[in-house]
Amino acid sequence: MGESTSTRFWVGASTVGALGTAARGIRSLDLAADGTATLGEPVDVGPNPMFLAVSPATGVLGIVHELADGLVSTWTFEGDAVTPFGLVGSTGAADPCHLAFDEAGGLIFAANYSGARVSVHHAAPDAPADAALTADFTGAGPNHERQESSHPHQAVVDSARDQLLVPDLGSDRVRVLALDALPEAFDHDGSRDIVVHAGAGPRHLVIAGDLAITANELDRTASIIDLAERREIAWFPIGDDVEPRGLGCSAIKLTRGGIVLIGDRDADSLRGLRLDIEARTLELVATVATGGRHPRDLELTHDERFALVADQGSDSIAVIALDPIGIPTSVVGVVETPAPACLARV
Repeated sequence: MGESTSTRFWVGASTVGALGTAARGIRSLDLAADGTATLGEPVDVGPNPMFLAVSPATGVLGIVHELADGLVSTWTFEGDAVTPFGLVGSTGAADPCHLAFDEAGGLIFAANYSGARVSVHHAAPDAPADAALTADFTGAGPNHERQESSHPHQAVVDSARDQLLVPDLGSDRVRVLALDALPEAFDHDGSRDIVVHAGAGPRHLVIAGDLAITANELDRTASIIDLAERREIAWFPIGDDVEPRGLGCSAIKLTRGGIVLIGDRDADSLRGLRLDIEARTLELVATVATGGRHPRDLELTHDERFALVADQGSDSIAVIALDPIGIPTSVVGVVETPAPACLARV
């Protein structure tokens, strides 16, 4: 697993108080090798900074501000502070809930949940900040309350295939968008989309070679997708030991040891499922209650000794120990902070 080191995260949070106590900004969080946490003071970066991402190429911090008039902002780090990098830009759509940088760090892809849109933004001080390109989606699913229209929930760059994968909770699809024409064009060909089973509500996904695993919010399952063939192979329950409350799966991560970690908001727990790539199966191997409420996001330390789970509803972050292959074992610490919604690893 390598030498154990500390890991820095930045915590995105709700500043409007819809779930959890209204936060005053984003905060740094340092987790030492022994699991000891140190929380920084709030930094005001604008309203409702609900999802954060750090570009591996440039180190720039990107933020989506989940508002009716969606915004994207970029920042640079200066110790425990952040400094504006580019201008604040409009997504042109409602409720952006996730963003990702391209490999070079010069473009941002924002998934606009209520706007049925992925917007593309330049990440540079001298470039226009508003959406430069957009892709809009249509579609619906059998859950009339949650799938009345398209709801893009995440943007994931699939570098091996030069494409963007967008789980669409509203239409039971993973949208597939080619990246080869950027930055001139960003066209969506619906025939390339991957259909998942009806009522699944795919929320987030991870890539494992030629496979993708989706956390399906609405029916509490995880799907295995063949990215080469662009089809769903099978789906597996994440746990049937609780009564569904309509909250379902949230974030998903894959450890180097092949364990898929999924936040379960019905059980207020972290689930661990073993991925067998050859058999293309998932097996539930661990469930750890976080001790909080509404686990919205999760992230791993660099050495994968710990998983952090943002429990937005209880104003807390659970620190959960992982075994050598990434199976969650127990909660070893709790960090109190208002309405944590995202954990961005630096």
